[in-house]
Amino acid sequence: LGGWLLAALSCLPAAAWAGPPTDYVKGIMQKVMAIQNDPALAGPAHQDARARAIRQIIKENFDFAMMARDSLGPTYNRLSAAQAREFEQTFAQLFQDSYTRLVLNFLKRETIQYHQESQQGDRAQLKTTIVRINETIPVEYLMHSRSRSWVLYDVKVDGVSILKTYKDQFARVIQRESFSFLLKRMKLQAQALD
Repeated sequence: LGGWLLAALSCLPAAAWAGPPTDYVKGIMQKVMAIQNDPALAGPAHQDARARAIRQIIKENFDFAMMARDSLGPTYNRLSAAQAREFEQTFAQLFQDSYTRLVLNFLKRETIQYHQESQQGDRAQLKTTIVRINETIPVEYLMHSRSRSWVLYDVKVDGVSILKTYKDQFARVIQRESFSFLLKRMKLQAQALD
């Protein structure tokens, strides 16, 4: 019976293992808020510790390889394996830093309302709203299933896709200069973070 059950379950689409997208995003947000509101990590003296903890959550929950590919569009297919690997690593480092700063500066005690989730195959979207005292900000999370869990590949803040913003910026630099120029500039930015 055990073998039969395992075989039957292995035929299910990956998303069936992943659980509801809302639960996945809620789990991430609860971890982030717990770090941001931990009295032991409060104040400027613990800023670096909070940043490291949040960066780890981001590292575990975004598909950087997919994001790197999508952000370069057709240019990615013309890269050597070494160039692709170098670009993905640099992209991941810069994204983690940028998104960590966004979270540190933006999320603390806000209320998050979870709205409509939708799934199609191994992809899902979740619409949320961040409620602050004097404003509401729509945030949409885009994810796909991987290794029996969800993983994020884009976030739209107030209708603006983070991934599309990268894509547009990269395309402009490549068109004006070259991919090598883009990568060199990104690596300099990454070195400045160390």
